[in-house]
Amino acid sequence: MPTFSLASIKKIYFKNKLKFLELAFLSLFLAFLPSLETPKNIFLAGYLITALYRQSQSPPSKWGIWDWVFLSLIASSFLSALFPFVAGGSEWKGFRGMLLWITFGWTLFRSDYNFDEKKYLFIFAILMTLPPLLWGLTQLLILFTKDSLQLHSVGHVNHSAIYLCMITGAALSLLVSQLQSAQKKYVFITNLLFILLISSVIISQSRGAFGIVFLLAFALLLLSKLPVKIKTLYVVLLSSFVITITFIKPAPVIEKQITNQNNHDILAQRDKIWQKAFEVARLNPLLGIGNGNWNSIKIDQIKSSVESRGEIFDAEKFTMKHPHPHNIYLANLVDRGILGIIIFLNFMVIWLITLIKSYKRFNQDSKGMLFIMGSFSAWTTIFGVGFVNTTFHHENALLALFFLSLHLSYLRQKNQLKLFN
Repeated sequence: MPTFSLASIKKIYFKNKLKFLELAFLSLFLAFLPSLETPKNIFLAGYLITALYRQSQSPPSKWGIWDWVFLSLIASSFLSALFPFVAGGSEWKGFRGMLLWITFGWTLFRSDYNFDEKKYLFIFAILMTLPPLLWGLTQLLILFTKDSLQLHSVGHVNHSAIYLCMITGAALSLLVSQLQSAQKKYVFITNLLFILLISSVIISQSRGAFGIVFLLAFALLLLSKLPVKIKTLYVVLLSSFVITITFIKPAPVIEKQITNQNNHDILAQRDKIWQKAFEVARLNPLLGIGNGNWNSIKIDQIKSSVESRGEIFDAEKFTMKHPHPHNIYLANLVDRGILGIIIFLNFMVIWLITLIKSYKRFNQDSKGMLFIMGSFSAWTTIFGVGFVNTTFHHENALLALFFLSLHLSYLRQKNQLKLFN
């Protein structure tokens, strides 16, 4: 793991105080990301101002495909705010959110941090999840002031579980990196960290995160270049654990799903939410209703849309009480229309191609694989859990873009960003 003594910090940053300030703002932002809203926003603003100013003082670098990907995400959100179905709603607030998240990822992607600085940030983001996690567990299991596990700033149990799923994947990536290193003095600590985090996802009782976190863990282990004996040991232990909490002594999350099945509600009313989403998407197919305008849609508008096609409206097929579509793909279709979902799927596919090419190029390099596996954890969580929840927003979008941008920054410095040779 990277070590920073006071002497080494003075030596490295004495002549580059602005970079030190930039890293300080970024570190403080990561520290408060899952914990406190106001400090998080203040330090994010400080980081962006400092980083963008410092980058403006450097010679302009060549644009690549990822610059166009980031720009297209901002542009589609801007167009849906400019031409929304529901004018005067929350479309500009929604656009500002998307602009902020993408600008953060784009700025970090173009950073000039060295390997030790990136690794420090990677580890720091994991460790700073622990204070709000331990407090959330205390509230749930000891004080009984909460009925579900929540990270304070992330909020709702499902959203907190999505955050924890990405962090669990990152922690396993760090563990694999330690197992591959010559000095294995942190293996015990990283094992405990992984166990705590994956247990927290289980405790959250989020079914989407539960399924994805285990798929992610198996994928990371199988794709790693660990010695066969170590890889087999971890896969066997993890498999035994999954079988135990699924079939032998079902965990509460499994019992919750069984109860839903017995009540003939396997999807927990998501089918009714998705039915609403498909109908809302018809209101402005090309550019959507505008970011954040989901709650502005009334049942009468859906009724009019259905009846305008000569169909009979059945209110029982729809539910209006949920604040988002519970599906990242439908959320993009609803908010930003056909253009928005095409651009979002393009983002997903290019990210996946980048991961595949990175793995082929760096699978023997434990340094590169740390960032690649962290990025893979974010990709799997966002687009996996995204089938049953809205995953790419607020803290979860920022965290996903953090892991993606560390990966892209590493590739950019290695001159390995070309998707097609």
